[in-house]
Amino acid sequence: MSNPSGQRPQRHRQRLSVSPDDPRRSRLFPRGTLAGLALIGAATLALMWPGRELMQLLRSTQDTSLAIDYLKHLLRLQGGNADLRLLLAQRYMSIGQAQQALAALEPLGADPRADAMRLGIWQRLWFDARARGQTAQAQRARGALVALLAQTQPRNFDDWRSTLLLLQGLDDKKTIQRLAPMALRYTPLPTPAALETSQLLLGLGEYRLAAQVLFASLPAARTQAQQRALLQRAARVLLASGDAKQAYAQVAAHARDLPSDPQLAWELVRLALAADRPQDALAWLGRAVDLRQPAAQLARQLDAAQAELAWRLMLASTDLNGALHIADAALAAPYRSTAWARRRAQVLEWNNQPDAAMHQWMALLRQRITQEALSNVRRLAGNLHSSSGLIAYWEARARTGGMTAGDWLEYAQALENQGHPQQAVAVLRKATPTHPSLLGPLAWLQGNMGETDASLQTYAKGLKLGALDLRASIDYALALLQAGQFQQARDVLAQTQQARGTDDLRATHQGLLADIDWDLGDTRAARAAYASAWNAPALRGRMKPYQVERFIVLTQQIDGPAAALALLPKAWEIAPTKSLAMDWLQALVKLPSLQGLQDWTRTVFAGALGEELKRDPQVFAARSQVWQALGRRREALADLRAAVRLAPDNRDDQIALLWLLLDMNRLDELRTAFKQFAPGLQRAPGGLEVQAAVAQALGDLRLAVALSQRLYPRKRLDTLWLVNYGDLLTRAGHAVRAQAAYDQAWRLLRRAPAAFGTRKPHLRFDDLLAALRLSYGRAPRQAQQDIVAALRARLRSGAVPAQARQQMDAAIADWLLHLDTTAPARWWLARAVLTRADRQSIELQVALQERDREQVRDLLDAGAARALTPIDRVEALRAAGRPMQALRQADRVLEQAAEQGLSSPALEALARQTAQDRINLADRTTLRFASQQTDAVMRQGPLLEQNITLAPGLRLSLHVERDRLSTRDASAITGLPPTWTDAQAGLSWKHGIIDLGAKIGRNTALGSITPLELTLGAPLPGGMALQAQAQRHAVADESGALLVAGRRDRLAVTLTKTFGRFWASVSESDSRYATRLGSDLGTGRSTQVQAGVWLRQGEPDLALKVLGYSNQFAATGTPEAFYARLNPAGVPPPASMFIPAGDDAYGLGIALNQLAADRYSSHWLPFGELDLLRSRRLGNTTGINLGVQGPVFGGDQLSLQYQRQQDTTGLNRQWSLQYRIWFGP
Repeated sequence: MSNPSGQRPQRHRQRLSVSPDDPRRSRLFPRGTLAGLALIGAATLALMWPGRELMQLLRSTQDTSLAIDYLKHLLRLQGGNADLRLLLAQRYMSIGQAQQALAALEPLGADPRADAMRLGIWQRLWFDARARGQTAQAQRARGALVALLAQTQPRNFDDWRSTLLLLQGLDDKKTIQRLAPMALRYTPLPTPAALETSQLLLGLGEYRLAAQVLFASLPAARTQAQQRALLQRAARVLLASGDAKQAYAQVAAHARDLPSDPQLAWELVRLALAADRPQDALAWLGRAVDLRQPAAQLARQLDAAQAELAWRLMLASTDLNGALHIADAALAAPYRSTAWARRRAQVLEWNNQPDAAMHQWMALLRQRITQEALSNVRRLAGNLHSSSGLIAYWEARARTGGMTAGDWLEYAQALENQGHPQQAVAVLRKATPTHPSLLGPLAWLQGNMGETDASLQTYAKGLKLGALDLRASIDYALALLQAGQFQQARDVLAQTQQARGTDDLRATHQGLLADIDWDLGDTRAARAAYASAWNAPALRGRMKPYQVERFIVLTQQIDGPAAALALLPKAWEIAPTKSLAMDWLQALVKLPSLQGLQDWTRTVFAGALGEELKRDPQVFAARSQVWQALGRRREALADLRAAVRLAPDNRDDQIALLWLLLDMNRLDELRTAFKQFAPGLQRAPGGLEVQAAVAQALGDLRLAVALSQRLYPRKRLDTLWLVNYGDLLTRAGHAVRAQAAYDQAWRLLRRAPAAFGTRKPHLRFDDLLAALRLSYGRAPRQAQQDIVAALRARLRSGAVPAQARQQMDAAIADWLLHLDTTAPARWWLARAVLTRADRQSIELQVALQERDREQVRDLLDAGAARALTPIDRVEALRAAGRPMQALRQADRVLEQAAEQGLSSPALEALARQTAQDRINLADRTTLRFASQQTDAVMRQGPLLEQNITLAPGLRLSLHVERDRLSTRDASAITGLPPTWTDAQAGLSWKHGIIDLGAKIGRNTALGSITPLELTLGAPLPGGMALQAQAQRHAVADESGALLVAGRRDRLAVTLTKTFGRFWASVSESDSRYATRLGSDLGTGRSTQVQAGVWLRQGEPDLALKVLGYSNQFAATGTPEAFYARLNPAGVPPPASMFIPAGDDAYGLGIALNQLAADRYSSHWLPFGELDLLRSRRLGNTTGINLGVQGPVFGGDQLSLQYQRQQDTTGLNRQWSLQYRIWFGP
């Protein structure tokens, strides 16, 4: 066959065998030879295997002597075995026999392993000899080490480092010079190794080599900190060589290629300065720190040395702004010092900022007084005309002493001008012991600072020393006046009348004395003081205008208007003022004279001031009083009209005009004027009284009542006004308030000296009329008849005018209506005296008071509402159950009031009630999130509720709630379902006085139930109200277990009665409880009683109440085994776990804004209730309900509420956040 590869084919050979019986055995050796070879191999194995075990034993045995003996014996058998000699040397070294170890190594010659061991042995001998002070042995060992190291070639960096360290100790410079450059072979080194190597080389004097190693190791530096450490060490190494420029050049060259490093940059700043490269130093400074940042931030980045370095650089580069910035930073740093402050002041002045430099020197001056600081502050303050600088200068001067009185005063004046009166006071107080003349300025400054007591004491001290001049005495008197010490002020002025001072000060002094007498009510002394100034030619012209006016007024009071009128022309020449002209008119009112009025007109209206007075409404109003005093009403009316025309907003003139029109009985003009002025007279003094009088005169009873109500506090002691007020209230339908007014008038009549309690009363006609009106139910029958007899006697005398006769007839009719006469007699009397409309109005008011809805409807249908005021008509429609008509009527009333610009409390109340009625008729959406705790059960979740008005009186409500359940105490209840859901739908119907409601729902927790609820609300006879409720399979919240696993059937009845501000309610309920699976749990009965009083029914309302309850429960059933999951013990729970323990409690409570709670409010208001209870089982407990509610966007309401109650089931509390919005018609 051919061979394609060209190689010789391989012939297969059989393997040879040495087994004697194997036919394939080679026949080269006979069987005897083969047997001999086998015996030799076996002998060899027998000798070699124990030898290996022996070497292992020699290395591991702790018996060194035995090991040495064996090793010696083996060396005798195997003399050339290097391993045995090395092991023998190690054994000798382990027992401290270095010479024997060296001897054992001697045959090995220059074996590297032997040299390494010799190096260790000689190193140990060298250390020991040096430690023992054996110089010869140390020298011998050193020689051996040097010889060995001279031939050493390190294999790696560690060998090199250890060798070099040893050479350094041996001081073998020649070998060191040979081995040191080898360090570059191992670069780049790790940063710690490079730093250590540089330190080693630096110790050997190899500066440049050390730097080269550091630079060469930069690529191995993994972090910025390592790079910085290498370059910083290189810089120090090169600086140690003495060549700063070369050091900077090399370090900078490497640093430029690295990322920015502030610490390294600082090192290069110093290195550049050492190399005399200031521009480079500035560049590196910019990389070291951002000099543009604020001083406070810069201070946190500069230490003291860095700040000093930066300062020197800035000054060297003539960058004054930069130097100033550095100084600011240094002063903001913890290492700030006065040296930096001085530097800053110098730079500020060099930088053309002398004001700032002065303030810096001032700060230094406050720290320490130096001549340098004093001279600089005085120089700069003088150049800048700075009072603050002068203050600092004088302050420092005062510390040094030697100041004159003028210096002290200048110092104090500078402080005062600068707005530092407290310091000025301190300065003057310090100077007054040597300069008493400064007591006056000191006291004045103390008074200005509000230190009244100190000021008065200082003035008193100056007065005692006779150091007060006229100026100081006037200031002293003014200070006493401010302190309310009028008599003391007068005494001071009286004692200092002879003090030194100018005529201006003396006129002021005398005028102030007279003013104090005026204020003290000493008219004669005041008149004498004013007269002394008036009679002194030098002082008369310096009298103030008001003092001249007072002098005229006092003269009129003491000497009469004639004396005042005699002085007025001269006084007008001295002080022609509007006030003096008015005083002149007042004098003419008291002494009317047509000639005097003409003289006044001629004198006052002349000149420039006269032209102004001709356009002054007050002048015309005052002159109208003179005309009225003269009996010239037409002229008075003309002046008042002019006054009103000139000052349309002057309420006093408008009031005077209305009164004058009333007196003149000009009703048409009165009606026009009243319509024009009424809006602006609501809050004017006297406005209520004139409006009430005008409203009565014009027949506007509604407005008259409203105004009289506001006028009541001022008129409550006026008997006839109170009777009139009661009549107005009666006609307006406010019977309770009218009765209160009548009672007040009756009490005042009984206090009269000639009261009607006598057999023959001798009261005035008006008092008799009022007494008859009020006598029914208040006076005995005989006293009433006496009053009637007295009135009849007045009628027979014919002295009673016709209008009074009609008033008397009405009073008698009213009195007879209140008597216990027969119904026909009352009807006849009413028909004879009163009109049909009046009778219907009275009957309607009675029906409203008694809440007789059917009677109200009948009277409204009969037209009785025509006699009512518009606001009362709205109330009647509401009471009749006609809400839509009431809303339309209220809208018309409010629109008319808005068009006429009218406003009153009744209108405001109508607007609020109308808004609430609209809200009650509107649709409502409620969204609430609540967190509720019922003993140990917690539930949290949202609630959505929708209320829709289907028709007037018919509403649909939808309710959806989903809560997350959890337990607060696993030892009380466990195994709760994850959620608690509730859905309800209900209808409520209100017809007349009946409220009906029905709800059906679905609740799911630990089982599902379908609650059904029916409610009824209705009034009862006697003003009582009934609320009844029936529930079947309802959610029960008496305990946590009931809430999640129970249900309730309940009947409840509540009765409520209101007595004015007082109310009382009692409720009774009977309940039966079962599990949601149907097992009976027990029964319960609850009785609750409350009684309270409204301390305030307006907003905010406040109520105080007493309350009590009695809860009786009986746990008689057995729950299903299914509910064992609720019991922490894992067994079916007892019924007592569901049914709480009974309890009785009583206590007190206070409620705030309960009338407004859960109702719409146009503004934010808080509400709350606090109950303090005494429980039979729990002792003292509290119930808390706090919240706040208000609108967010208008037409909505946001409320936050917290409730807390402790009962026999445990702690029950809830917080909720609710948002409610109304919409629809």
